[in-house]
This record gives sequence, C-alpha cells and structure tokens, in this order.
Amino acid sequence: MPQERDVKPSVFERHMQTGIQVLLVGLIFWAGTELVQIGRQSAVLEERIATQGLTLQQMRQELRGWNDTYYRKADAQRELDEIENRIDSLDSRVSAIESVQ
Repeated sequence: MPQERDVKPSVFERHMQTGIQVLLVGLIFWAGTELVQIGRQSAVLEERIATQGLTLQQMRQELRGWNDTYYRKADAQRELDEIENRIDSLDSRVSAIESVQ
C-alpha cells in the first residue's frame, strides 16, 4: 500500500490562496454594492415613470376638455365651406328665378 504523504502548501501558496480569497470577497462585496445601487436607481426610475404616467393622463383629460371648449380650425373651415356652397346654390337659384321673370 502506497504511503500517503501530507503535503503542506508552501508559504507562497498560502499567501496566494489568501490573496485570491481576499480578491473574491472584495469582488463579491463590490457586486453586492452595485446591485444595491442598481436597485435604488431602478426604484427612482419607476417613481419617475409613474409620475410621468400621471402627468400624461392629466394632460389627456385637459385635452379632452379643450376639445369640448374650443372650436378646431379645420372644423370651422369645413362648416364655412358648406355655408358658402349653400349661399352659392341659393344665389344661383335666385338668379334663375329672376331670369325667368
């Protein structure tokens, strides 16, 4: 049966392992703090989005109110054109009646 040897790591290996462990702990700590910071930023962004949503909803309600209050130029022009067409039609009918007499 082969004899098992207890191999102790050298001083350099122990220092290297300690350094790697410290580095890993540092990286884990850094990753944790970054995740916390990202979580905070995400919460701030969610709050801003919610505020923007409310503002947008209020603006839509105001716009609906304005549609009831104000007369749009396109609607006014369309109705004015209809009235002018009716006046022209009546004018031509009157002219036709006057020419018959």
